[in-house]
Amino acid sequence: MKKFINSSGNSAPRDPFITKHHGKYYRCYTESSDSVFIACADSLEALAKAEGTEVYVPEEGKEYSKQLWAPELHIIDGKCYIYVACDDGNNHNHRMYALENGSDDPVLPYKMHGKITDASDKWAIDGTVVNINNTNYFIWSGWEGCENVCQNLYIAEMKSPFELYPERTLISSPEYAWEKLGSTGAPGSPFINEGAFGVHHEDKFYLLYSAAGSWCKDYCISYLLLTGDDPLNASSWEKAKDPVLCANELLKGAGHCSVIEEEGKNIIFFHAWDKEETNVTWNTVSVWQGELSFDNNGVVIK
Repeated sequence: MKKFINSSGNSAPRDPFITKHHGKYYRCYTESSDSVFIACADSLEALAKAEGTEVYVPEEGKEYSKQLWAPELHIIDGKCYIYVACDDGNNHNHRMYALENGSDDPVLPYKMHGKITDASDKWAIDGTVVNINNTNYFIWSGWEGCENVCQNLYIAEMKSPFELYPERTLISSPEYAWEKLGSTGAPGSPFINEGAFGVHHEDKFYLLYSAAGSWCKDYCISYLLLTGDDPLNASSWEKAKDPVLCANELLKGAGHCSVIEEEGKNIIFFHAWDKEETNVTWNTVSVWQGELSFDNNGVVIK
């Protein structure tokens, strides 16, 4: 396990989303939550130092003008889309939005297409796209109602890169003690499941996710395993009983990951900070790189 982007790098590297496309490496991120950048390089080492291109700046005065969080770059049918949580400056109004640039070049400018939501239109962040049996699904972290007391993971089938079928399915809620650390469950201190990312391995599908408060050392990564035939059936998902990466001798506050395949290995990227750090702000968060593998017990991160 090693650092990928240190605290004095080219941005505050929270919620790292790194992907490969046409042999190049791309990192999609925000500098200060008011626009979206994409950095590109020919290697992971070069990506750590690559300057980003600002590819999207929202219009002022819109429902999507503020607090852009955790953007993800996805290539669907040969075209580039970015999914990002936005609001009008009030966190209660966070929803997921889709950006497009109409090409297969990730660093061209994007335009806002609009909100992407199920019929409930509840608070939503950390949207990601997964493909299971040649069908695209959207998975995100959201509220059941209108109070900031718990973030659950929901899934809905995608009609298109911009539209979901109306019904969402709840597939994970914070239930174990390690998922509730750092929070009280009172308004404004929610129990948390968030930051989902899908990984195929052999004939299995794993959904990595983060749990506990992102602001505390106990932020961690665990997973759901798809054990049934229908991803929209909640009973098709089995949750791991323990986290697979949590505070250890190297780091703490580990979470919100993405994964790429490199030379036959699954490389996982997540944000964390050094074990020695005591006064942590987002500016001290670093991206760490580790190896994701699988054994008879499930996912292993090292």
